[in-house]
Amino acid sequence: MCDAAIAECEGKLAKYKQLYTGEGTPTNPAACKQLLHELKVLFTTFPTFLNPSADSATRIKEISLVREAMENSVLLAAATKNTDDFAQNFEILRVYYTDFKDEPKSERRLLILGLHLLRLLAMNETRAYHMELERIAVEDHDNMYIKDVVQLERYIMEGSYHKMLQARSKVPSAHYVPLMEMLLVTVRREVFKCATHAYEELSVEGARKLLMFDNTDDLRAFVEAEKERRGDEVMGWVLEGDKYKFVHNEDQDDRLPFATVISNNLGYANELQRIV
Repeated sequence: MCDAAIAECEGKLAKYKQLYTGEGTPTNPAACKQLLHELKVLFTTFPTFLNPSADSATRIKEISLVREAMENSVLLAAATKNTDDFAQNFEILRVYYTDFKDEPKSERRLLILGLHLLRLLAMNETRAYHMELERIAVEDHDNMYIKDVVQLERYIMEGSYHKMLQARSKVPSAHYVPLMEMLLVTVRREVFKCATHAYEELSVEGARKLLMFDNTDDLRAFVEAEKERRGDEVMGWVLEGDKYKFVHNEDQDDRLPFATVISNNLGYANELQRIV
């Protein structure tokens, strides 16, 4: 039974690689996801599936196939910005990275771990990010896939926006690009929220710099999209001439200075002070 299942898995993995090489955005993500789902169903017939202590005549092959497919699942989720799928597949893959210690380490392990850290940053889950970083061996922190994400988090906490933007073009792998795009959106949304509570008015040019856009058209589109997304939560961002106006409650005289508001959210004060 295992031999037949292994042969079928190998055939499906080969077909998957024809559909998606792993770089860039897949042309048919639905077909890729379906193949990976079919593989996971077949994996349940493996004695070693999520069971490190199980004996099997085909143990090494089983572990290799499952690990490769789960890595592909994580990379597909990153490429399509599906954070839920990423988290679910990563947790299964984690077992193969930590519990099957008698097997050679995967060449893609540190790439996947770096993507996991970047996903947590992009979702603004800073506590989980630091917990996961502590789980990674210290000797691996100098690896480019880990080191680049750690440096990125420092840029964010320092408020070094320009360095963060520059990092987008220097990612260690093309797999990082979609999650970097998500991270930028997260940062913009946090800054947008903080500005709402910190300003009475802000020039369009100042807002463009603050939210890191290359042109005012993109800025205006973002502001309108955020106002629609947040609904009644947004107090202001009303465009009057060349300035955005903000509405505050009359009893809101104790508004925090902008640097303090930003610091309380993501620690972005330094760079914002310089560019506004």
